[in-house]
Amino acid sequence: MSFLSRYFVLSDHHTPQAQVPNWRVSTLRIIITSGILLCLMVFAHASSTIVEFNLAYPSLIIIGFLATMFLLLLTSYKFYTFSAHGLLLSIIAGSALMNLFVSNLELAQVGSMYMYACPILALMLLGFRTALFYSLLNIVPFYIIINDINLLNLINTTERLPNDDLYVTGLIFLLFNICIPLALARTIIAAKHLNKAVLSSNNYLKDKNALYRTFFAESNKAKIIINNKSIITDFNQLAASTFKFTDKIKESNAKIHRFFPELDQVKCKKSKHLIKYKNASFYVTCESLPDLNYEVYEFTDCTEELAIRKTLLSMEQENKRLRYSDNYTNLPNRDWFELQCERVMAKYNKDFYVVLTHSANNEYFNLKFNKKDANFLLTSAYKRLKSNTEGPLLCAHIGPGRLAFIIRAQSVKELKTKLLTEIKQTLDEDYPLLDSKCHQSFLFGFAKYDDNVKNSSKVISNASTALKQANINTPFSGYSETFSKEFLEKYEISMLLDEALQNAEIDVAYQPKVTASGECIGLEALARWDSPILGTVHPTSFVAIAEEYKLISRLTDLVIQKVCSQISYWTQAGITSVPVAINISLIDFNQADFLPKLVKYLADYNVKPHQIELELTETSLDANPAHSLKLMRILQSWGFIISVDDFGVGYSNIARLADYPINKLKLDRSLIKQITKSSRQKSLVKAIHVMCEELDIKCVAEGEETLEQVTIMDKMGCKEYQGFYFAKAMSPTDFSKHVKKFGLTFNNKKQTVKESLN
Repeated sequence: MSFLSRYFVLSDHHTPQAQVPNWRVSTLRIIITSGILLCLMVFAHASSTIVEFNLAYPSLIIIGFLATMFLLLLTSYKFYTFSAHGLLLSIIAGSALMNLFVSNLELAQVGSMYMYACPILALMLLGFRTALFYSLLNIVPFYIIINDINLLNLINTTERLPNDDLYVTGLIFLLFNICIPLALARTIIAAKHLNKAVLSSNNYLKDKNALYRTFFAESNKAKIIINNKSIITDFNQLAASTFKFTDKIKESNAKIHRFFPELDQVKCKKSKHLIKYKNASFYVTCESLPDLNYEVYEFTDCTEELAIRKTLLSMEQENKRLRYSDNYTNLPNRDWFELQCERVMAKYNKDFYVVLTHSANNEYFNLKFNKKDANFLLTSAYKRLKSNTEGPLLCAHIGPGRLAFIIRAQSVKELKTKLLTEIKQTLDEDYPLLDSKCHQSFLFGFAKYDDNVKNSSKVISNASTALKQANINTPFSGYSETFSKEFLEKYEISMLLDEALQNAEIDVAYQPKVTASGECIGLEALARWDSPILGTVHPTSFVAIAEEYKLISRLTDLVIQKVCSQISYWTQAGITSVPVAINISLIDFNQADFLPKLVKYLADYNVKPHQIELELTETSLDANPAHSLKLMRILQSWGFIISVDDFGVGYSNIARLADYPINKLKLDRSLIKQITKSSRQKSLVKAIHVMCEELDIKCVAEGEETLEQVTIMDKMGCKEYQGFYFAKAMSPTDFSKHVKKFGLTFNNKKQTVKESLN
């Protein structure tokens, strides 16, 4: 099948170089091949007769026709026109020979009709003009037939082919029933293929037209077409409306650079180019059409996009500013400071110190003032640091109340004695706030940023650890491994303390408060911690850690709960109840839920408010005066006893005694310790005692250890004592045993606690 398809050129997809359609070559070959087969059939059938009668002319005619057909077949592809004309002439020659050699006139006339096929074949093979020529030529055989013209006399020969009637009628039959139908069938098939191709082309053109409308005429982007001379030849509707173009622009041969001078620099590349046109911005891309010598410029309106990008860039810059600044103070934050430290180290590769500082009374200010005022104090300190041109660099706010800066120094000694001392003097100067002056005392922690520690976060952490070791007496603290170990130890203790609070492993001991004769009139609840890992931890250690790591409120809650439980137990056991004092920290007293929690614990164990004494520090009262005064009055109205603990430590405010509703005032042990050695100290204590009597405040002496101290305080009129001279703190069990044996008397001159327990 593949051979026949190639031989008869049955495919219509390829056109020969001579631009003759395949179907015509195929039709020509079908007709020629049919003619060859007919000649072979005649020759085969008549060969015996030709040999028998020795007929020269018929044999020559048949052989001549065969040779001619083969020649025409060979030339049918490359010399198609020659071969087609040769075929038509062969048909005419065959028709003429029939008239010359067929003896029967009627049969010869039938042979003349053989020429009638020429117009049809010429129309199929060579076209309308050739068919018209052969149609006119057919007038000759038509004339011969009408007039019964006999051409036999033109040739003087007696040789006649037997059975010539069979051959003539057979050839006519086969020509009109096989050759021509096959040729017509091939032509019809070609016509169908052509029709399909036309339909496909029409669809293709429709698609192209749709694409043209989609990608050009109705495109959502403005497009302009120019020729190789940069003259505008066409533009779509969007370009016309965007740039106010009219058809006159096409007619005037206007160049595109007249409207868009910037496009003079734009070459046909896929990359975008940004241009301005009046008040709008456009991205322009150029696409070349080399086969047509045209270029298409595509304009994308990016005015809004650029506006949005500008807004986003502004937002990004704002976000960057927010990222590197504190939300409340608008000062540079820790992220900014760490980044700048690393940049300085990378650029200059020189050692420097990172210093952290905060006010020693920062927590007090946070409680006393609102956030706005606290931020004002911090910002003022920051400005003072920045104004010092010879000292701090890269100042930043890196945490609550903390400022950080870097500073160059030749040694730690220079840093402490000169640079930080000068900075401290600047920072410690009074700050104007709320129509008054506010005094701050700054503490400093520092760590070295060098080749050994190239991580800014680590250096800041080291400086923060050092700052934890600074205090009023030692305001400058440098980082060292020892401090780091102490910090880790404190952190580990805080973790164990947190676990102990969760498991209620903190015990409560009770130290009696007595009269001068030793009669117990109250107790003070003191927290005790016997850790299974650390052993016995001194209260001064774990209470300070609880305050530092924000565990003090939980510790206070546990102590209150255990005290209430113990009072309830003693009441049920028939032990005479005395008020129990509980220490309340500054953080506890300023919590909004302090009073509700306190009342709940009392209700849970059926304890009365007068059985509880609340010992407050002076700083608790002064942190938030309005809140403190209101809360103290509420507590007193409930029946709680209010006392001020450790009076005389630091800068005690005597005026506070008159301002607040205080039931008791506990003199600090440091005052009592000196009364036997210093007459001035004795006079001071006496003056405080006299004021307390005038204000109807009970004065409690704390920390007496000798009979002489008790005697002096007794002569002053002191009614209440709490010290080792009478009794040390004891467990609830030891207290119960003592009460059962000696009652509520703790007189060291008659018996000791140890003796009472034997």
